[in-house]
Amino acid sequence: MKIASFIAIAAMLLALCGCGQAKKTEVDTESAVANVLSTELTAKEQEAVDAGIISLDGSLPIVKDPKAFADKYGKISALIVNDADRVVPVGELEMAKTWFEDTGIEFDWQPIPMEGAQEKINLMLASAAELPDLFWNFGDGKSGNIVVQFSEQGIFMPTEGLINNHMPNLKKILDERPSYWMEIAAPDGHTYGFPYIEEMLGLVLTGGPFLINSTWLEKVGLDMPETVDEWADALRAFKNGGDLNGNGIDDEIPMATYFNSKDTFGSYNLFYRFTGAFGSADSYCGGNAYADHLRMIDGNVTFTAKDEAFRKTAAFFNQLYSEGLIWNGSFEADESVSYKSSLIKEDVARIGSFSTWTDQEISNLDVHDEYVAVPRLIGELGMTGFENNYSELQDSSNTAITVDCEFPRIVARFVDYMVGDPAISATSNWGAIGYNYVVADDGILRTPLDEQGRYIAQVEEYDNFGTARVNSTTCRGSMIVLNEYYEKYIGYAYDAVQLLEGQKANGKDAIMAEYETVPRVLMTMPELARLAQIQPVISDIVDRHVTQWVTGGVTDESWNSYLQELDAAGVADLVAMYQAAVDRTKG
Repeated sequence: MKIASFIAIAAMLLALCGCGQAKKTEVDTESAVANVLSTELTAKEQEAVDAGIISLDGSLPIVKDPKAFADKYGKISALIVNDADRVVPVGELEMAKTWFEDTGIEFDWQPIPMEGAQEKINLMLASAAELPDLFWNFGDGKSGNIVVQFSEQGIFMPTEGLINNHMPNLKKILDERPSYWMEIAAPDGHTYGFPYIEEMLGLVLTGGPFLINSTWLEKVGLDMPETVDEWADALRAFKNGGDLNGNGIDDEIPMATYFNSKDTFGSYNLFYRFTGAFGSADSYCGGNAYADHLRMIDGNVTFTAKDEAFRKTAAFFNQLYSEGLIWNGSFEADESVSYKSSLIKEDVARIGSFSTWTDQEISNLDVHDEYVAVPRLIGELGMTGFENNYSELQDSSNTAITVDCEFPRIVARFVDYMVGDPAISATSNWGAIGYNYVVADDGILRTPLDEQGRYIAQVEEYDNFGTARVNSTTCRGSMIVLNEYYEKYIGYAYDAVQLLEGQKANGKDAIMAEYETVPRVLMTMPELARLAQIQPVISDIVDRHVTQWVTGGVTDESWNSYLQELDAAGVADLVAMYQAAVDRTKG
């Protein structure tokens, strides 16, 4: 989102503080909130239970007579941020059909495109006009901030009463993991919506694999690099190595990165992977973007992009650039022309070294097999890699129920059905049986692979795990997958097996043991408004100077100017707000 949009929304939020929403009266809102905090059913819930149309006792189906329910009450409306690669209508997804067969619930899906979704949702909530009964999701990692922003307007129902009184499966999971209760608690003490938890042995806590072309290494007579300097020497050898990919064209690129990337897990921008090698790891993570460039050091929130290590990393990348080792397209703002969307989709290897979220993004399987993960590289004052300011509880408040919803306990029971069945939760998250899973001889759901460990498409038009996933399920919602499910109910998801292996080769375990990150915390509304004003400006200052330094070099004057700009933009406020939030969650 553009900085101007953040500021406009922040101003809108500040103006809304203390104002009642246009659609609901104060009495309506207070009544709806009081109801979900109690064990009493709404009038329509009680009516439907008495008529035998629905059941809220934990048995299935939840809606016993879907036609009668639809005729009398209509369908429960659900807004969903739709994936750009989804071509199947949401209601026709295989998992949506499974949910209906099991629960009798057929949602009235209201999809909006991912592009521009945050602005549209914020404007919808600000006006409080024609709200859906629930928001299935808000975009990756965005739910917590949004529900806190608008909770004071009485738009979202608190859910801790529903969890404690009507959701035994979810309650058990949270009670066994108190840190998750902390992460979903808003500053006002309530929870809003239900969490999305994807435990994958720490998969989302570091970026995806940092790769190098092993075929090219062999051709230039080099071993796998173990230091930053050896990696740079490998890039130089790739530049001077001739026709390494064998296509008869001088088109080899030593290294590509994506300086403007804001991806969820901090995978594509190699700059930050190297800051730790120069003394202090800095991080970015689109899933928790307000915490970019922050880290806990000795228990204190610290803005690490002001550390001298940042300057040294810029100088190192400038050296690579001045030698022609960095692809010029690495500075593009448009993701569609980035290397992840172009160069790694070709039928011949083009890049010597780069990073991905998952190696399955390399579409040609022969090209894919040329790449291996780079070990954690030793630098002058440390080692490469950083840990994300993130959590395996990736969204605190998906499936957030609005005060317009007259059947909040149906929604709660539905979520509890999903999270209470490991197979349903896993397939709802990663793709249906017949798409990304088959039932193996041992009864465990496994992703179909060939003898080389490559994905076998089960539906002809979906030739990879990702497209099969988004066209068979909604993906992120309020699903929960726990570490203990693996090899008991499901096999480890296919695209993530090699992803995790690559991360571990990159030094994942040591990185996570070495660094303490800023925990996921929910901010107060004034804090969020202030963050929306200053953090995008701060992030832009960092991004702008990185580009200038990589292409033109860093000088004392430019470094001092950078530090002054950051101070003027409010870095001290950013750090103070996060410190206060961290201290608040610790009680």
